[in-house]
Amino acid sequence: MKMLQYSRQIAACAFCLLAATSTGCITFSKHAIPAARLPQQFEAPSRSALTPINFSMLQGSFPKQHLVGPGDVLAVTVQGVIPPEPKELPPLITGQATLNREYYPPTGVVNAPSYGLPLQVQENGVVQLPLVPSVALEGLTLSEAAEKIRSSYIDEGIAREGNDQVNVTLLRSRVNRVLVLREDASIEAANFVRKGEVTLHKRGSAAVVDLPAYESDVLHALATTGGLPGVDAYNEIWILRKSLIGEQGLAQMHAGVHDHQMSPSEVVLANPSHVDAIRVPLKLCPGEPVPFAPDDVVLQDGDVIYVEPRRDDYFYTGGLLAGGQIPMPRDEDLDIIEAIALANGSVGGFGGTSSVAVLRAGAGVGNIIPPTRALVVRKLPNGQQVSIRVDLSQAIKEPSERVRIMAGDYVMLYYKPSEIFANSALNFFNFNWIISD
Repeated sequence: MKMLQYSRQIAACAFCLLAATSTGCITFSKHAIPAARLPQQFEAPSRSALTPINFSMLQGSFPKQHLVGPGDVLAVTVQGVIPPEPKELPPLITGQATLNREYYPPTGVVNAPSYGLPLQVQENGVVQLPLVPSVALEGLTLSEAAEKIRSSYIDEGIAREGNDQVNVTLLRSRVNRVLVLREDASIEAANFVRKGEVTLHKRGSAAVVDLPAYESDVLHALATTGGLPGVDAYNEIWILRKSLIGEQGLAQMHAGVHDHQMSPSEVVLANPSHVDAIRVPLKLCPGEPVPFAPDDVVLQDGDVIYVEPRRDDYFYTGGLLAGGQIPMPRDEDLDIIEAIALANGSVGGFGGTSSVAVLRAGAGVGNIIPPTRALVVRKLPNGQQVSIRVDLSQAIKEPSERVRIMAGDYVMLYYKPSEIFANSALNFFNFNWIISD
C-alpha cells in the first residue's frame, strides 16, 4: 500500500513538472512554419549552386600589336642622325629602375633594347626628333612609326634613299596607375582560425599599381595584389571609375590611404559616389547572364578596385546552444544539422554533454535524451521575421527537413515536451554508479 502511494506521488510530481516546463516551448513554436512546408520565397538561396565565371572574362581585349600613345617611351635610331657618324654606335641605354618593382617591368628594371635615343610620346601624341619638326605617332604600330619617321627625314632632305634605315622599339609602355583596396587576409598575414571563430579586428591592405596599357585590366590588377578574394571576402569585386568618383573624391581616397587615417572600407564608404561603381561577381547561378560588359574590366588611369569583406555573413545561436556569432561558409550551403554541429551542439547524442559528464559517479542519468527541436528565426527584407520549426529526428532521415541557413538567422535548440518529461523523470531518480573492487 505504501509502495502504491509512493508511486502515485512520483507520478503526480512528474506530471506537475512536465506541465510547468513544457508550456513555454509549445508557445513560441506554435506559430512556426514546419521546415518541410516552408514556402520557396522564404528559403535561403543556394551557395553551392553558384559556379565560377570564366576568369578570362576579367582580362581586357587589346590589339595584338602595340599602338603608340601618349606616355610611351620609344628607343629610336636613325642612320646618319642618331648617331650622327656612321661608325659611331647608337646611345647606350643603361638599366632604369621604375617605381613599381613588383610587377612592371620585370624586377623593376628596363634592360632592352640596349641602344637608341629614348623619346617619350607627348600628351598630344607627337615626338620631338633632331633636325625635323615634331612627328605625330599616336595610333601607329612600331613599324608604321618607323616608316613615318623615315619619311620625315627624307622630306627634309636629311636622309637619302638607300641610306635611311630607321629603327623604333618600345622601351617602356605607358601605364595606368590603379589603386587596389583589399580587406581580405593576405598570405603573409594569414593565421590559423577555427571555423567557428569570429575575427573581430583585421587590417586591410592597399597597393598602388602601375599597369601597362595593354595589361590594364581587373585580372592583372588582382594577380599583382594577391590573387582572387579570400574566403573572408565576398566573391565579387567593385570597380570605382575615376569619371564616377570625380577628381575631388579620388584625391580624398588617395589621401586617406597614404595617411593611414582610415581603413580601406572607411575610405570607400566615405565617398558618396561608391554606389555608382561597377560590380563584378566571380560566381553566378547557372544560366545567369554576366552583369558586366567587356569594357568594364578594362581599367583606366585613376580607377579604384575594392574587395569587400564579409562583415554581416554570420548566423547566431541560442537556446540550449551556447550563444554566439558564427561565420557562414562562403561557397557551400549550410543546413540546420551542420549549423548545430558548427556551434558544438548535439544532434542524436547526449544533450550537449559528454558521456563522462552524464555517467560520472554520484550523478543521475540527467539529459541523456538529446533535444530534437530547433527553431530558426529569419529576418525578411521588409523588416518582418518568420519562424521555422525543425524536427531534428526527422531531419536526420529526411533531406526536406534540413532547412538551409542564411546570413542573419537565429538558430535555437530546445527540448520537446516528451524529452523534458523523460529527462525530468530520469533526474528524479538518483542512480549512483559506484565502481569498486
